[in-house]
Amino acid sequence: MNPKNGFIAAMLLFLFTILLHGCAGGQPLQRLVVTEYLLEEAGFQKWEVNMETPKRQALMQNIPKGKIVTYQRNGETYHAYSDEAAQTLYIGDEVAYQRYLGMARGRQLCERLDATESAPFWSCFDEYQTRGR
Repeated sequence: MNPKNGFIAAMLLFLFTILLHGCAGGQPLQRLVVTEYLLEEAGFQKWEVNMETPKRQALMQNIPKGKIVTYQRNGETYHAYSDEAAQTLYIGDEVAYQRYLGMARGRQLCERLDATESAPFWSCFDEYQTRGR
């Protein structure tokens, strides 16, 4: 086994170990890695947040840490998760959210909250759809 393959095997073993913990269990870094991995695998889109994306910055600040917030409008449902450390938003539709639930079965899930104010999300979402990524 060459050293590169050994490193990859060790990283996969490490990832598998942290996947045994859910969003509410284990250390904060473990929760973050597991949650983001599951969200991406389930089909959530990663939206980068930076100085050129003020609406995304505002949205990121309004999503409670470690929570998935659900936004609804005209029959559309989207879910958002914020990772401030990585300056990333994870946005998924209902299909992606249901995949996330299925993949996370047996683990403690992040708490899901219904948005109390959805206008900032939809403004950000509409801008994303219009401008592209």
